[in-house]
Parts: sequence; C-alpha cells; structure tokens
Amino acid sequence: MSEFRALCLALLTLLAAFVAGWGVSVTGVPLGWLVGAMLLISGASLLRAPVVQPTAALPVVKSAVGTMLGAAIPPGIVGLAAAWWPSLLVMFGLLILGGAINYAGLRRLFSFPPIDALLCSMPGGISEMILLGDQAGADQRRVAIVQALRIALSVLIIPLLAGLTFGITVENTATSVRHSMAVADWGWFAACIVAGLVADRWTRIPAALILVPMAVSAALHLGRISAFEVPPEVSVVIQVMIGINVGARFLGVSIRALAGFALSAVAVVAVQIGLALAAAIVLSAQGTWDGLALLLAFAPGGLAEMSLIALTMGREVAFVVCHHILRVLFALFAAPALVATLSKRPR
Repeated sequence: MSEFRALCLALLTLLAAFVAGWGVSVTGVPLGWLVGAMLLISGASLLRAPVVQPTAALPVVKSAVGTMLGAAIPPGIVGLAAAWWPSLLVMFGLLILGGAINYAGLRRLFSFPPIDALLCSMPGGISEMILLGDQAGADQRRVAIVQALRIALSVLIIPLLAGLTFGITVENTATSVRHSMAVADWGWFAACIVAGLVADRWTRIPAALILVPMAVSAALHLGRISAFEVPPEVSVVIQVMIGINVGARFLGVSIRALAGFALSAVAVVAVQIGLALAAAIVLSAQGTWDGLALLLAFAPGGLAEMSLIALTMGREVAFVVCHHILRVLFALFAAPALVATLSKRPR
C-alpha cells in the first residue's frame, strides 16, 4: 500500500468514525462519540473494509487521556486514597470470584482448554494476555477475540448501565462544560503528553502512557502552576480515536470466527459486569461511595476506556484509575503464575 493511499484511508476512517460518533451522540447515549466510532469501525473491520487503525496516534491519545485525568484529581488525594482499601479488597474478591466462575464456565460449557479458559477469564491487559497465550501454546485467536470483545462490550454496556441504574445522562457529563485554554496552557498540556511518550519509550513503568502524564498534570494543578481545563472538543477527538482503536481490534477477524467465540465472550462479560454492578449497588447503599464510581472501578473494561468514561461522566477519576491500575497489575502478576501451574498438570 502506497503512503498516499494509506493516508487517504486513514483520513476516511477518521471522517467516518466522527460521523458515526456524532450520529450516536445526538441520540443521548452517554459516550456517544466513542460508542458510535467503535460500532462503525468494528463492523467495517469484520466486513473487511479498508479500515486503518491509528497506531501512530494512539500513544499521544493515551497520554492525552492521562493528562486530562491528572487535571481532574482533587486536592487532598492522599487522604482520600487511604479510605479506598475496603473497595479495593472488594475488587480483588470480584476478580477472583469472577475469574473462577468464568474459568469453570468456559471449561464445562464451551470446552475451552485450561490455559485458553484462564487467559480468556482474566480482565486485562489484552496485549499481555495474547502474548502469554502465545508463549503457553494457547489459541491466540481465541484469546484475542474474547479479550477484544471484553473491552468492546464493556465500553458499549457500561454507559448504558450508568444511565439506567444511576440516571446519568449526556447533559450531566463533563463534556457539556466549555473551557478555553491560553497558549501557555496548551504548552503545559503538550508537555504532559511528551512526558508520557518519553516515559513509555525509556522506562518500564506500567501503563506509563497514562500514569506519567497523569502524575505530571496532577502536580501542575495541585501545585497551582497551571489550572488548564481541556476543552470538550479535545475530549470528543479522544473518544473517537479510542473508539477507532477498540473497533480496529477486529481487523483480520472473520465473522465466522467472531460468531464462534461471541457467546463465550458474552458469558464472560456478563459475569464480570454482573458482579461489578451488584457490588456497586450493595456498597453504594452504605452511603460511603458513589455507585457509578464503584461500577466504573469494578468494570472489566480497559484502563484508558474506563478512565475516560469516569472523566466524561464527572466521577471520581482518581478512585477509578487507582482500581484499574491495580486490576491490571493483579492480572499481569497472577496470570503467568496460574499458567505455569496449569502447564504442569497432566491433560
């Protein structure tokens, strides 16, 4: 493919995603820009349309998400974080319980091999699970499809659940508030993004593209060096780009292959989201935590996607991010040990 043709296809992909995002957003669906772009690109990918994934732009987008998250972190965050341990314990319990239920279900109902069932039951991170599956002799395609559907279905379902269960509408979200940024503010915004790109390139910090810009941005805001608030138009662009990225995960996947694993993926996500919703409702009834923040913190979606939803809906961003970072780290540490244990068992 020539560079000019690739550029044209990338621009067409972006334009189509924006149109789809706008179309869904005007219906009142929360995160409409993200959902619309994701649905269109997912369908186009499965139909083998010449969709181009924004691979080069994705690190910048993730760093921008981290920067926006840092700007939303409130003063006194250390004191607040000290009170999160009960919900963190609940989250770890949900991970273990949900993983056990899904592992047993995939083995008995869908006849998945042990390692495939384990990796498909783990809620993140998708790239690491696919790589680990390759090293352990699992079916990479199966793991990739189930993990991709986990993120896509979470992005689609969680905003709808937020509206149905907690009464969240588009008008309540952070994107409805308009802000303007001075030239210096744009400079700080860019500096945070660059910090994330550099850290991702030269360090081994987990999720550096999100965590480092978030830390730098939080330091700027809490230190009163800058008080920039990103305009809603930037949030729209980020939503569309993430929607394209989630949808483009189905590039090269046939409809037949997707259909073959779709039911198992739906079952996995249903268990994960069902447990998250139940726990959020029970804990929020105690009056200590916000129900939507708990749902977003316990949800099985990706770190960037769930954090962006929390930011867009104006919820406790630091609370949600902290839970998802620990969720991913738990999965990354637990999965290799469990794979090693299963590999030693006679088949």
